[in-house]
Amino acid sequence: MLGSFHAAALQLPDLPAIVRGVEVQLQDVKSRQEDAPYEDFVTAVVVEVSPDHSVLRMANRGHPAPLMVHEGEVTVLEPEEPSLPLGLGDLAGPDVPVDEFEWPLGATLVMFTDGIIEARDRNGVFFDPVPPLTGPLPPNPGAVLDTMLAALFRHTRELGDDAAALAITHVPVDGSGASTAESADGLSAIS
Repeated sequence: MLGSFHAAALQLPDLPAIVRGVEVQLQDVKSRQEDAPYEDFVTAVVVEVSPDHSVLRMANRGHPAPLMVHEGEVTVLEPEEPSLPLGLGDLAGPDVPVDEFEWPLGATLVMFTDGIIEARDRNGVFFDPVPPLTGPLPPNPGAVLDTMLAALFRHTRELGDDAAALAITHVPVDGSGASTAESADGLSAIS
């Protein structure tokens, strides 16, 4: 998947074309598998940052919606139109819905796999990352992830699935008005 994405991102002109390129590659792999050709799919969020870093463009293919953490509030970045996971795109047609979200300075984009939101406590209650991220947090991707992961491990002692998380904060570079993004990641492939 990552190799297909990387190749598509280097060669194709825009976000919808990149998603379609990855879809074509996954469909090709599926067509060559004789044992279970219809069981291979993957959820994904593909994000493009505008050149001035002020807008996020997202194609969400059945993945948990990312969160925007900013000034003590959390916004769930739900797609306007749901899409099937990659590998099932032939069932939905060639359109790739793309949503745009403002990305203000100091805001942190938090993306995570379903292993995080499917983590259960001893009563079977799923983990909700929104409450621990609501409230004052520094505009720092590491601090945001640390807060979410500490809450996750208070909620459950053991993850039942692989989990990964990525946070990216929109920060000013200097007094010139330019901006960039800082990132942090955590829980890479924990089972």
